[in-house]
Amino acid sequence: MHPAIERLRGGLIVSCQAGVIDALYGPEAMAKMALAARAGGAVGIRTNGRDDVAAIRRVVSLPIIGIDKQEWRGLGIRITPTLEAARSVVEAGADIVAVDATRRAPEDGRIPPAELIRLIHETLNVPVMADIATLDEGLAAAEAGADIVASTLSGYTAYSQGGPDPDYALVHQLASRLQVPVIAEGRVAAPEQARHLLEVGAYAVVVGSMITKPRWITEQYASAMRSFRSAASQSVVGVDIGGTKIAVGVLDSAGQIMHEERLPTQAQEGGEAVLRRAGDAIERALRAVPAAGIGVSTGGVIDDRGRVIFATDALPGWAGMDIRGTLAERFGLPVAVENDGQAAALAEALLGAGQGFRSVLGVTVGTGIGGGFIVDGRIYRGGSATGIEPGHIAVVRDGRLCPCGRHGCLEAYASGGCLALEYNARADAPLSTGEAVVAAAEQGDRAALEAIQAVAGWLGYGLASAVNLLNPSVIVIGGGVARIGDLYLEAVRAALRRQVYAPLREVPLRAAALRNREGIIGAALVGRQAF
Repeated sequence: MHPAIERLRGGLIVSCQAGVIDALYGPEAMAKMALAARAGGAVGIRTNGRDDVAAIRRVVSLPIIGIDKQEWRGLGIRITPTLEAARSVVEAGADIVAVDATRRAPEDGRIPPAELIRLIHETLNVPVMADIATLDEGLAAAEAGADIVASTLSGYTAYSQGGPDPDYALVHQLASRLQVPVIAEGRVAAPEQARHLLEVGAYAVVVGSMITKPRWITEQYASAMRSFRSAASQSVVGVDIGGTKIAVGVLDSAGQIMHEERLPTQAQEGGEAVLRRAGDAIERALRAVPAAGIGVSTGGVIDDRGRVIFATDALPGWAGMDIRGTLAERFGLPVAVENDGQAAALAEALLGAGQGFRSVLGVTVGTGIGGGFIVDGRIYRGGSATGIEPGHIAVVRDGRLCPCGRHGCLEAYASGGCLALEYNARADAPLSTGEAVVAAAEQGDRAALEAIQAVAGWLGYGLASAVNLLNPSVIVIGGGVARIGDLYLEAVRAALRRQVYAPLREVPLRAAALRNREGIIGAALVGRQAF
């Protein structure tokens, strides 16, 4: 292996480039940038053009990957498209030449990549780095003799897929199939991403704009902050669709509900009728208070396109409903949709009992058990992008049947309906609802008090598993059952402390603060964060 390539192994290559609109444009500024990169631990420099290569070579001895970007016959920028371009940067001091090895040749008039690689080797006797966009291009470049293959152009050609993150998959595929070093380049915006690229097989990592373009970096911060200010200054409609009621409100920039309406869901009429009723309520809300968007919280599992992919019998015909698409078409406004437990957890984290804590485990206990895990003010969605399901933590092997169809879930032991089950197991005269059990407990009924403690104990037992896995800063318990008060919450705390791993016993457990408005507020906050 060429010594210059060997020196790059496992390290950071800093791309020192600037355009004419940048304050740091010019060889002298790029040389200083290269000095700063070397001082910070860079193992190599990538730079553009003969003058910048020469200026950097005078001040650092690090390997230089030289390129010559050219506007090529009206077809856009091409990287070192000719032997003459390669010669100019090598004569200026480049140790390695990077060339465009995409399949956009030869129809644009350039020498085919394979021929250019051969000519550089024979004529200039330096290693060649092939900038490619796809796996096939990388394989072809290696076959043609490229000494390095780089993912530089992934997402930057019309036929390659880009995104906000580095192309981890492409880097991994290249590293798995090639014998030559694979260098990762493109959209590396954080140190953790650079490290992960090494983990998936990258030989080294190139980072440019996030280090060497202060104007661009400033624009990213300023744009994000302007977006927040704009969203925070707008009112948002929050819609909470449950099995028995629909609640609609408009949340203003101060977090206050300016308009509120509650109406029966009439779930038996089916999903389309329910969504139409919700839409009618949204229409009335928008007439009362203009808003910039709509956020919806509802039961079930919601995919990233705002569609219900799973729902229980509490909302017949709800699975398959395209909530976001239907409402966006009707109102011409941006729409965001989230599971109701996750939205309620977000509301408590930002405006309720979880304020001031970095991570909040929110749990809603009612007819079922839902919830969400909020980290740094955002819903944690996990690998499937659907978040967590605390109600379906397994607590008893082959236990009671849960509404989800499985046996032994926490929801089958600790939800509101379980109050009557526990009471009837202890009393001679049965009660049919959890509300009746709570009323009996308020009158001092011993069986009712024991039933509440039993159900609370199950919740604490199940939450111990969640705490052991997630280690939240605080737990917030909401929903109708939690409104029983201290008797219930103290029993939850006691069971949690008995079961949780000892170093985590001191996690605070709080009652929800937003009461029956967490659905509207959470939905509106989901909308605000999405716009």
